[in-house]
Amino acid sequence: MKSCRIVTGGRGEGKTSYLLEHCKGAKGFLSIHRGDAYYLRDAESGEERLLMSDEPIFPDKFGMWYYDQNVFDWANSELLKIKSGDVVLDEVGRLEVLGGGFAPALRAFHERDIDLTIAVRREFLSFVADAFSIKDAEIVDISKK
Repeated sequence: MKSCRIVTGGRGEGKTSYLLEHCKGAKGFLSIHRGDAYYLRDAESGEERLLMSDEPIFPDKFGMWYYDQNVFDWANSELLKIKSGDVVLDEVGRLEVLGGGFAPALRAFHERDIDLTIAVRREFLSFVADAFSIKDAEIVDISKK
């Protein structure tokens, strides 16, 4: 990884909005909250897939959310094709620290020519940095803007 920028803040403080504004042209994925669900949006194509719901419509559950592992598998497959350039991931947290979610791509990015921007809730910042050996990241705390 060439560089890493971590956009941090609390729940609902605008991390995704910041990424939408500042990461135009990047490859990767954004988590779009709509109603009682999250959709994973491909940053390049705009394709969206239902990722999480508070309703038990998927077999996998993390915290209060039921999630579709197939969507994470699709996202990681697409991310692992990226060899260089700007990449955005929204959002990285406890699921990734435990090896799920975007963890496969995050591990692979260490060996690639990538400028990575990730959104991480403030309370998970140190856990994510430790889990993925992220050092010297630029931290953008949107609550201080």
